Amino acid sequence: MSAAELLKIGELSSQTDVSVKTIRYYESLELLQSNGRTDGQFRLFHPDAVTRLNFIKRLQAFGFSLNQIKTCLSVYDQ
Repeated sequence: MSAAELLKIGELSSQTDVSVKTIRYYESLELLQSNGRTDGQFRLFHPDAVTRLNFIKRLQAFGFSLNQIKTCLSVYDQ
């Protein structure tokens, strides 16, 4: 996938209503993975990250903890 098709962290934030700070935090917890960085060091994400973040938000709305969400995502990723 070309860099032009990837989303900058701010674009991902705008599309999901999840703050940039929260996206960085989720990345540090390995709930989300960036696909590199721009020359200006902005994180880049695959467009599928929008779906993944929306899924995380839904699980949180159901009362799942971040640890439980990480387990769910690891099962899904396999």
